[in-house]
Amino acid sequence: MKKLVLLLTALTFIVLPMSAFAKAPVKVASKDFTEQVILGKIMVNLLKDRGIPVEDRTSLGGTNVNREALEQGQIDIYMEYTGTAWLSLFKKNEVVRDAIGLYEKVKAEDAKNNLVWLAPAMFNNTYAITMKAETADQLGIKTLSDWAEWIKSNPKKMTVAVGAEFYSRVDGFKGMMEYYGLEFGNDIPDSSVSKMVIPLAKKAVRDGIVMCGMAFATDGEIKDYNLIVLEDDKSFFPIYNPAPVVRASVLEQYPDLKFILNEIGASLDTATMTRLNFRVNVNGEKPDAVAKNWLNGVGLIIKKQK
Repeated sequence: MKKLVLLLTALTFIVLPMSAFAKAPVKVASKDFTEQVILGKIMVNLLKDRGIPVEDRTSLGGTNVNREALEQGQIDIYMEYTGTAWLSLFKKNEVVRDAIGLYEKVKAEDAKNNLVWLAPAMFNNTYAITMKAETADQLGIKTLSDWAEWIKSNPKKMTVAVGAEFYSRVDGFKGMMEYYGLEFGNDIPDSSVSKMVIPLAKKAVRDGIVMCGMAFATDGEIKDYNLIVLEDDKSFFPIYNPAPVVRASVLEQYPDLKFILNEIGASLDTATMTRLNFRVNVNGEKPDAVAKNWLNGVGLIIKKQK
């Protein structure tokens, strides 16, 4: 009997330390708009497929919510855009229009915060100003310079729909107006600018409620709504390549995580991301299903089907 008790005691000391040091799941988050949720679900499903435990925190909130959660260790990883980090998070005034150069700058900046930028995606989801194709054709507007000239000739007649974050950002609406020679409050009164969630801004343009509205370059609804993107012919909008940003301590726990997530970016170009967004926003498919389908389609899912 004593031998049995001693054996069980010894086993307890062997088993408990192993469970005590079990790795915590990787908390994967995203912002709360379609593209970000899809990107988050891609990371969640890919990591699960490769045997890494995951806690799904996608659709967590806006930029600041995700960033603060990352810095405080409440989440471990989410995808951020290079332009957003440089201008909004790091408060830099210089607009860097070289994609690789910008990526290297934000990567170096966040290394000071023990945050690691992994390989970026190929697509540039920059901001865009859209108009109905028919309206733009009637007014002779193809570029943002055309748009600004029309407004100068027709002051206080342009109506706009924008997201609240875009309205207030340095790389957003007011900055764009100034860059293209317009005076906010005069050429476009504040009363002519409707602030709403981005999907409604695009619908407001489609339905003729406003003359133009903001969108993202990879939005699937642009074509479906028969809108056009006005060319940013003076290159105001910065580059917005998304990349996974992960806490350095998590990479120490899961060194393979870097190599796994670095496989994503090379297959995500603008046409692909636009198509994935279209499937969710227009076709009504679930982001998780779209993410899984894409991962299978590009051969990133490696588990054998049972």
